[in-house]
Amino acid sequence: MRKSKTTVKVSTIILLAVFFVSGCKKTEDTDAGLRAFVSKYAITSTSNNEAVLISTWLDQMQKNQENVQTTATGINYIMQKEGEGPTVVAGDTVTVKYIGLFVNGNIFDESANHGGTLKYVHKTDYMIKGWEEGIEVLNKGASAAFLIPSVKAYGSTGYGPVAPNVPLIFIIEIEDIK
Repeated sequence: MRKSKTTVKVSTIILLAVFFVSGCKKTEDTDAGLRAFVSKYAITSTSNNEAVLISTWLDQMQKNQENVQTTATGINYIMQKEGEGPTVVAGDTVTVKYIGLFVNGNIFDESANHGGTLKYVHKTDYMIKGWEEGIEVLNKGASAAFLIPSVKAYGSTGYGPVAPNVPLIFIIEIEDIK
């Protein structure tokens, strides 16, 4: 029995639609768990002054009863989920999911835009200083939000969508450490 041209066309369209929808959903869902935290860490401020933004963020997190901790190098962070095993050290190959956002909650970058995860060798000058310092408190399976001052991010020059002297928030989840 021969299939009509209409049946073949309809079948092809349905098949392409299924591939398209499943492909879009996968990218969209990659950081869904991390996205749930974006509004939790966003603040409203009328100031563009970095010191005021950081102070306002810390005050808001305290009001929200968040347990803000500080690394030995001065990076503020909120542990979302504890992991297992050793923490990240120089030379480790680290696989992460992340979302980078401004303190107002606007996302400027996320691992979903780069294939779903980011894999890199830690302390190879690939990441901003605040990321490298902060991530060393995490181990496999852990996730945290880091408030990174501009001096440990893109400084007085900025980069891409990040203006000069802007503090950043990175929500990072460690998928693997090797």
